[in-house]
Amino acid sequence: MALVEELLLDGQPRDAYAVLADHPASHTPEFRHRMAQLALSAGDYVLALQSLETLRTEHDSDVAVDHDHAFALMCLRRLDDAGDATASALEKHGPQPSLQLLQGRLAMLSGDLDQAVVVLSALAQSQPDNAQVQGVLALALLDTDDLARAATHAAAAIALQEHQHEALLVLGSLALQSAPPVAMRHFQLAVDTYPGSGRALSGLGQSQMLQGGITAAEGTLIQATRAMPEHLGTWHALAWSQLLQGNLDAARTSFEHSYAVDHNFGDTHGGLALVHALQGRTAEAEDALKRALRLDPNSMTAQYAQVILRSGRGEAALAQQGLAALLDSAGIDAGMPVPVFAEALQRIVGGRAQPSR
Repeated sequence: MALVEELLLDGQPRDAYAVLADHPASHTPEFRHRMAQLALSAGDYVLALQSLETLRTEHDSDVAVDHDHAFALMCLRRLDDAGDATASALEKHGPQPSLQLLQGRLAMLSGDLDQAVVVLSALAQSQPDNAQVQGVLALALLDTDDLARAATHAAAAIALQEHQHEALLVLGSLALQSAPPVAMRHFQLAVDTYPGSGRALSGLGQSQMLQGGITAAEGTLIQATRAMPEHLGTWHALAWSQLLQGNLDAARTSFEHSYAVDHNFGDTHGGLALVHALQGRTAEAEDALKRALRLDPNSMTAQYAQVILRSGRGEAALAQQGLAALLDSAGIDAGMPVPVFAEALQRIVGGRAQPSR
């Protein structure tokens, strides 16, 4: 068992799982549950679920096993099944903080943020010293734009557990626009502690981009899209990192991935309009721009596309005025690395950028 602990400390849960699988006592419920937990830690949710379902079939499950079973279903995005499993576990075991926390997580993933805040706020009152509860509540509050309360609960979580994952995400997100170096430290710690966290990788990539580390940002954001293939914001951040490097083909592909996730997101159509315009496909750019503005009249990417199209029509003064107005009105709140973006786009408008690489 000492070897297992050593492997876990070294961040090698799969190797620890293999050691336990060869142990003479691996058939006991305790060992099998531990192996399932290691599979969860390694991100092998299918194996974890299989192990837990077998364990629940052959033995009377306790709260921890039932929680991990529902948690594995949640990680596999089988949210309805996870909700049913959590409800059954609560009926079987009564109110349990771990199961109530899982209810809150499921509400968040299902998009019912108000319900998540209600569930998690009540749990935080009864479990004030539970770092995980405080952190998950902070994240739910962040996603409902209750920033002051989010910061309060994130700080409480970090005071209880320095590397609490959700709290690091909250603190990084709150610092992203005003203090990118601070945000980077929080996101980097989250990635170091939870290497597979898509949200931490996305935040890290955005903080790198905001500080001008465009190449590094692109690599980080590619990892984030692999972890969160349906997260529109990460696809857009990746596309901007590629645009800033003049890699228009890659940016177009990233915007197309975003389009595959959601056909009706205005900024995606605006991004495609921008790429089309930069590559000289004016008719396609105009069509995409119309769709973007119909879906979202305030689309930032559509406004940038308009700048390029005006420049292509020889309306240099209007293009420069539009760019200046965009940067002045949007500033860093646009979620883009404005200083480096402004410089790069000025070069593009002036016809001095490489169209792709």
